[in-house]
Amino acid sequence: MEHKLNIKFGEINTLSEARYAAGVGAAFMGFNLSPENSKNCTEQNLKEISGWAPGPAIVTEWENESADVIADTCNRLNIEYIQLNAFNPDVTSALKPGFCVIQNISLQADSHIGELIKKVNDVNGLAMYYLLSFNDLNEQEKFLSKSGNDLFVTDLCRDQPVFLNFRFNASNIKLLVEKFNPFGINISGKGEIKPGIQDFSELNDLLDIVNSTKD
Repeated sequence: MEHKLNIKFGEINTLSEARYAAGVGAAFMGFNLSPENSKNCTEQNLKEISGWAPGPAIVTEWENESADVIADTCNRLNIEYIQLNAFNPDVTSALKPGFCVIQNISLQADSHIGELIKKVNDVNGLAMYYLLSFNDLNEQEKFLSKSGNDLFVTDLCRDQPVFLNFRFNASNIKLLVEKFNPFGINISGKGEIKPGIQDFSELNDLLDIVNSTKD
């Protein structure tokens, strides 16, 4: 399946999710290796799962680990793409040589544009991609409803390769993708219903809508 923007499937920890990501033509699939993340994946599971789902570039996702830990792990796994969910320019800078960093910038309803612009500038030239994230749909709607906030997202998507890690649903994904025209979007599954069985119907609907958007 070809998409009009890059799809990253994040927080994969089951073979079903990896096969789904590969099957729908995702450009990237991410595995969170941080023990503090509820959907974390071990190094061994990452190797086993990704081996059955060739195609997408593998991304290791991290929370608060040091640059040394991240670099050592990724060198062992021979993986160059790293997603940093915590914001620490020193870690981003330390990983720039030899790695392609996706820098997460978390957004809340009360985030100030000046502070967000400073974060972007602090890792400009260090991060290869940006990931703009909301943890909650209500926070997302409040942030985007404030004057000037949507312009920040629009400008960043115009000037940089940005993944939107928004709270997407069938009612908002078309509007958000067409409005901001991002480099890509980040999606993830909801976990297994029971061992080996997951429901991807909601994600299928979202991707169908994405593919129906205008060029």
